[in-house]
Amino acid sequence: MLLLLLLVLAIDFAISIWNAYSSGYAIGLIRKSGTSFSSLTRLSAYSGLGLGFVGMAYVLVVVLSFVAYYSGYVTYSVVAFAISLDFLVFGILIIGFGLVVTVQSIVIAAKKKSLGSILIAIWNTFAEVWDIASYASGFQESTQLLRRNRQGSGSALAIVAIALLIAFFIVHAAYKHGYSKATGG
Repeated sequence: MLLLLLLVLAIDFAISIWNAYSSGYAIGLIRKSGTSFSSLTRLSAYSGLGLGFVGMAYVLVVVLSFVAYYSGYVTYSVVAFAISLDFLVFGILIIGFGLVVTVQSIVIAAKKKSLGSILIAIWNTFAEVWDIASYASGFQESTQLLRRNRQGSGSALAIVAIALLIAFFIVHAAYKHGYSKATGG
């Protein structure tokens, strides 16, 4: 079970970096071209960036919580609080940003009709349905855990704040790399 969790976190980490990079690339191309793009294209590029950031923060909260727990800095109740808060806040943001990206990928697949674009649209649709189902099934339990377990919420919020800060720097670097690649700078 631990191996599966580590694998999922590693994949989510990589996808978050990719989302930030590709959003930087897309935004760079949009700005460089000087032509008009649809509102959906622009919204999708910025949603991809948001998805990269909240996905990265989501992963980092889980990792930092367990590192802090196994290092003896926090109790299991702090970990449970942090992960429940992580799930509720970042989970809904992942769904929202993911919905925009999924719609854009379906539009692209319908226009291009290429195998790659169709596979990406299928993957994004699957991931979005999975995220919604996971959120719906875990919402009540996470909400109840937050209500019952306010002890240690300060430590949990500190973990979330640290995760947000680290996520910002990682996502910003990936975004800037993509943007520079697109603009030739």
